[in-house]
Amino acid sequence: MRLARWRHAAWALPVAGAAALVPLVERPVLGALAVGAASALAAAAIAVPRLGGAGAWLMALAPSILLGEMAAVGLGGQSGRILWTDAALVAGVAVAVLRARSLEVPRAPFLVAAAALLTWSALGLLTAPDLLTGVAELKEWAVALVAGAAAATWAHDGSRARRLLAAVAVTGALLGLAMLWVALRDPAGLVLAVMYKRVDLSWGRSNYLAGILILAFPVTLGLMGHGRSAAARVAWGLALAAMTLGLLVSASKGAIVSLLLAVAIAYLFARGTARAPRLVLLAAIAVGVALVMASPLRQVLTYRMASSALEYSSGERLALYGLAWECFLNHPLLGVGLNNFSVAAHALHGLDTVPHNLELGFLAEIGLPGLLLAIAWVASLGRSSWRYRRRAEERRERSLALGLWAAWLAWVIHNQFESTLYGGQFKLLLCLVAAATWRLEQQAGRALAPPVGDPPLR
Repeated sequence: MRLARWRHAAWALPVAGAAALVPLVERPVLGALAVGAASALAAAAIAVPRLGGAGAWLMALAPSILLGEMAAVGLGGQSGRILWTDAALVAGVAVAVLRARSLEVPRAPFLVAAAALLTWSALGLLTAPDLLTGVAELKEWAVALVAGAAAATWAHDGSRARRLLAAVAVTGALLGLAMLWVALRDPAGLVLAVMYKRVDLSWGRSNYLAGILILAFPVTLGLMGHGRSAAARVAWGLALAAMTLGLLVSASKGAIVSLLLAVAIAYLFARGTARAPRLVLLAAIAVGVALVMASPLRQVLTYRMASSALEYSSGERLALYGLAWECFLNHPLLGVGLNNFSVAAHALHGLDTVPHNLELGFLAEIGLPGLLLAIAWVASLGRSSWRYRRRAEERRERSLALGLWAAWLAWVIHNQFESTLYGGQFKLLLCLVAAATWRLEQQAGRALAPPVGDPPLR
């Protein structure tokens, strides 16, 4: 009874925090931190009784990526990053280990395939020229997979799996709003900020952030189709609007084209699904085109689609692809080491950069065996979303399944000319989506299986 009363009064925490900070309006950073902390406490007070400690912890992992970097580690010119998400994950795992007598990790295909991939990648670090950079990348993979394993363990039913997806969708909406806020506050103005790709956050540049948005967008579209009430569909529609604005100000041609291709393949020609997601998708496209063509952002489109800009972008990528192929030819078995392509790329223009192609990147960094293991891991993610799509029978479930299938297509297409996998935030969200998709696929399979002991059909 006391717990229920506390939960219903939890909203008072951020209000009290805000009221207490009225005299500190000249120190907005401190005020934002205090109100944020009070809001986090209120969210925990509401979430823990409903989801349990493990559930609330997993729900917090996704939006924790927005906090960015906690610390940087440097050694002899080499560098590594520690994110606030890493600290949250370690704290949650430590509590789970102390409270549980034994921990069981489900044998999800994406976890098994990733374990083989990371084992080979760790072996390749023995000859990597920049060991700390490789170890830092390996750490990001490990963090994402531990989060995925915890999510797959907790989300043992459809309701919990959808809550995981909701956390990813909310994170995408917050990210879109944050990008819009950065663009609006740029001293040069909105148009120049978008034109020169200055819509960055402290922990990610605009193209990388757009990659996170195109992962979260189809997930949100699926949740909208699965929504039971008009209020839920409106809420997910607002989240989609926030992500659409984030994509527009990112001016990422690759991300927008990848998303359009993915949702066209998955949604527009599908039958027997809820109409709301398709109508909202068409509306989002129409509104996005109208905003660009009828606003100063049209200048950005003209600049970005100019032949000189396209030639520069394609020329840069071709140079990176050639370097990746050269790295593979010199190190065909183990590669140059995980994330060590950035060390080799420094010789091109004096900047550390990523391969901008999933297959060539893995080929250069972990060799031909590593590429085959990486393809097997990517295929395991796609297999779960495809099988869920095939098994889902009810209209609302089919809409959600199509959203997850579109999310897989979007990030795979995008990673043919970008490298969002080289970032701890994206990998973590991807593993949360993978865990939820696998559980939903399992649930759909059980629903299709005939009851044990039924007489054989004649």
